[in-house]
Amino acid sequence: MKRLMLGALVLGAPPLAQAAPLVDAYFGAYTWDAEISGDIASGGGNIDVEHDLGLDDSRENVLFVGVEHAIPLIPNARIRHMEFSEGGSHTLGRGISFNGQDFLAGEEVSGDLDLELLDGTLYWSPLNNVVKLDLGVTVRRMEADFKVSGLGRSASESANKTFPMGYLAARVNLPLTGLYVGGEVNAITYDGSDMRDYTARVGWQSDFLLGVEAGYSRLEVELDDISGVDTDLEIGGPYLAATLRF
Repeated sequence: MKRLMLGALVLGAPPLAQAAPLVDAYFGAYTWDAEISGDIASGGGNIDVEHDLGLDDSRENVLFVGVEHAIPLIPNARIRHMEFSEGGSHTLGRGISFNGQDFLAGEEVSGDLDLELLDGTLYWSPLNNVVKLDLGVTVRRMEADFKVSGLGRSASESANKTFPMGYLAARVNLPLTGLYVGGEVNAITYDGSDMRDYTARVGWQSDFLLGVEAGYSRLEVELDDISGVDTDLEIGGPYLAATLRF
């Protein structure tokens, strides 16, 4: 459903930009080579997602669409969808417990993690020349599912939460080249939980709508008893994006 909503916005953005001369629409997609590390817990001790469950890295997809304009006071807007899905298996070197289910040392277990994030960001650009500065707020909907399976038994848990976050982005455009460098941060400490992501990028925008971008993105998810789940996870890696701007 979220992908359908984002797809509808992507299809609707170019006509909006053409109909309104003061409006620029942009969208893009990128492949993210993400590695995961850290711990999860639910009703027991910490479980290391790498060394206990065999989770490592995977290639994920990210989509985003946004609208910018020159109307004072009214914010620009962006929607971004990120999804991380990873599974692995490992022979336990120690006993672990997850959501009331015990798994013994020497047992072959598998772990599955599905993390979906949908961001809605409203931002203002007090600087928008060679140097562009964006300040705003992001509302992030997180839906996370965790599962640990062993011999004839499994345990699963979900953590769903909406986070308000601060948003900061900066970009330096190199005149006459189409090249730019920049980065962005979303961050919040909320009711004992922390959610942060950082992106550094370098890109090129042509005069014919198409652009390319490469960078590094990192996501940190620290949950404190969200639906009975605690996490201290880090997901990060390089990405390569294709963009369009109207």
